[in-house]
Amino acid sequence: MRIEQSPEFQIHLQNLRSKEPLFLETIYNVGNGHFGVRDSNPLQENNLDYIGSPGLFINGFFDYNDVSYGEKYTGYPENDQIINRVFDPRYIRIKVADEDSAIDHFTVDNIDKNLDMQTGLLHEMFSITTPENRNFNLVVESFSSLSKLNVYGIRYSIIPTNFDEDVEIIKLHNYVNQATHQQNEDVRVSQSIGEMQLDFIPDNGQPSYLITTFRSQQGIILTFQANENVAPDPKIDYFKDENNQYGYRSKYHAKKGSEKNFEFLFAIGDIHPLVNARVYADQYLSALDNYIRGTSFQSELMASAQVWQTFWLHSDVKIDGDPQIQLCLRFNLFELNQSAGRDENTSIPAKGLTGNGYGGHFFWDTEMFMLAFFTYTQPQIAKKLLMFRYHTLNIAKQQASEFGLPKGGNVCLADH
Repeated sequence: MRIEQSPEFQIHLQNLRSKEPLFLETIYNVGNGHFGVRDSNPLQENNLDYIGSPGLFINGFFDYNDVSYGEKYTGYPENDQIINRVFDPRYIRIKVADEDSAIDHFTVDNIDKNLDMQTGLLHEMFSITTPENRNFNLVVESFSSLSKLNVYGIRYSIIPTNFDEDVEIIKLHNYVNQATHQQNEDVRVSQSIGEMQLDFIPDNGQPSYLITTFRSQQGIILTFQANENVAPDPKIDYFKDENNQYGYRSKYHAKKGSEKNFEFLFAIGDIHPLVNARVYADQYLSALDNYIRGTSFQSELMASAQVWQTFWLHSDVKIDGDPQIQLCLRFNLFELNQSAGRDENTSIPAKGLTGNGYGGHFFWDTEMFMLAFFTYTQPQIAKKLLMFRYHTLNIAKQQASEFGLPKGGNVCLADH
């Protein structure tokens, strides 16, 4: 299957007025209602030398944070709920000769970005220069699957421009509670972070994790797999380091102008009560393995793209005379579809899944402003969103009672 790109569905970097990193991270996010991934600098990881706010956000995966008041009245919540910022699946560590992107400051310049809204594919090119002036292009392609809501795919291509040297790539994620630069300009952006713990699940043949929260007592299982069939040379190896942490690595001699490709598929689990996540970790992991074993980046991208094609068939709104407004309208439709929870346990966060704005809370805005779109175009999703509200009615009634409205009332809840 090949889908011809239409310029009317493309968000090109060159056409954007702002090139600010945090703006681009939000605009070029990719999500599917279960999770969203910000468009981060792929070398940043947990390194504050770079200005960025990377993160994987899983819809409904939250922790509690104490709320303090100058004056507190009956019914005021004791805790705020904040969406967790999990490790960045875009991150890759690259070594060139004796230079290491995890230690040395590599200069990363955006050359091109394009979000294809027909397929959900984000295509990017970066020009990366080491402190010793070795330069290479890094092409990154990524998507969040709409055909398998637990799957995220990413593919890297490394192209040296001025050197012949040994290159090593390392794909390992060993942290949660992503460190980011704090900003105070926008009060809607939560500065709070949850407390999480990451544990490697040993001896699974691929990097696998149990991530748990302290106060909300939630747990998720994640795993990812390298496609060893992309290029047998260089070989990519699964390894365990001295800290019993698991990942992939590949080392080869790179030549100027040559290109080497590496692709990975992530399986991002559903949210479980902490006790279940620990007890049934192996069972959940086995189910996740089935999503990504024996397949490829391209196969999963095409399957997801077919779902996007169906979406546009039923949801596209065409206007004449103003191509820019047409593109903006389609981008809004695209983001709505990326943000909608589809499991009856989640809804549409106030900022979608593009970041931690408003703490990832759900508001009644869903029913007032967004539900009608799904009712007319994807009634099965509309039903899921309404079922979420149905499942939280008892909580709403309880809070209304605390505000002195024993029969219930129209209160704006920010509960997950």
